Amino acid sequence: MFNYSRHFIMKKTILAVVTTSLFAASANAAVVYDKDGQQVGVYGELRYVAGQKANDANGDAENFGGTGRARFGFDGKQATGYNDVALISKLEWEVSSENDNADEANKDQFESRYAWLGADFANGVQATVGEVQSPFAELSDVTDTYNTYSGLIENQFDDIWDDSAKVTYAADGWDLRAAYSFDDAAKANNEDTKAQYKYSAAAGYTIQIDEVSSLKPVIAYQEADGETAGVDYKDSQYAAGLGYSYDAFYLATTYGQVKHDTDTTDATKDTVWAVTTSYKVLPEWTLVAGYGLVDPHNYGEETEKYYVLGTQYDITAKAKAFAEYKINDIAGQDDNYVVGLQYNF
Repeated sequence: MFNYSRHFIMKKTILAVVTTSLFAASANAAVVYDKDGQQVGVYGELRYVAGQKANDANGDAENFGGTGRARFGFDGKQATGYNDVALISKLEWEVSSENDNADEANKDQFESRYAWLGADFANGVQATVGEVQSPFAELSDVTDTYNTYSGLIENQFDDIWDDSAKVTYAADGWDLRAAYSFDDAAKANNEDTKAQYKYSAAAGYTIQIDEVSSLKPVIAYQEADGETAGVDYKDSQYAAGLGYSYDAFYLATTYGQVKHDTDTTDATKDTVWAVTTSYKVLPEWTLVAGYGLVDPHNYGEETEKYYVLGTQYDITAKAKAFAEYKINDIAGQDDNYVVGLQYNF
């Protein structure tokens, strides 16, 4: 006779093991629901910065002022009981006060950042659909390591993609990502600009040199195809990055090219280069420095170049204060600076 009670106990045990291992990947989320193989985690971020953060169209630094933002989200996981496969999901929103990461029309409004669902196959493979992070972010993350003036140029496309299917693999030192976006929101027949599709792929591998040092090379490519006023266009970007860590020291660089091509004009090209370094001088104090370059090849724009110096103080494991100064090495552009506080939960 089939033992239903034993089968039920075994199934619940399997579900518990699967969800525990899955939710370890979302360590920053606080588990608010955990029952019968289902888990829901909540997380968030509050940030406020003040200073002369950016310049106007004439290159003059904006007046001293402050801006703030809040982000919050939910991670969901549900074990299926089938070969350790679990359903996964993420919802995240942002609301910005004044003009921080928002234009004037959208300030003080909730904006979706991530909205996806999919499956975790418990072998390093995840497949998701919805509003996802671009695979190119793996390349950007090599040098996007501090707070405000970090990650400004590495990714010349959008970081978050709507209407996308994404597959990732993370195991044995490998980090592989690929995504395809249908961009259906920009395909209306009565619009002059139509985004047909875009896709991206990235590959990285972490080499553990010894107990305190590691090396991670990354390569990435992305492409967007569409139409503007009846003219077909193709935007593409490729890059390679390398990050090296030794105990409290980190040094990284990314280098690549972005290209815009149409049926009627010659392609325009930019070289994009970023360098980041940081050193934790004390358990709470970190010094950071950065360099960024966008160099046009064959059209009349001026080279954009900047340097960044900064510091960060970890108040707790999830709260920090920071200050950064950005030197704009381009004619007619003032320098910028910010001080800020951030709390994660």
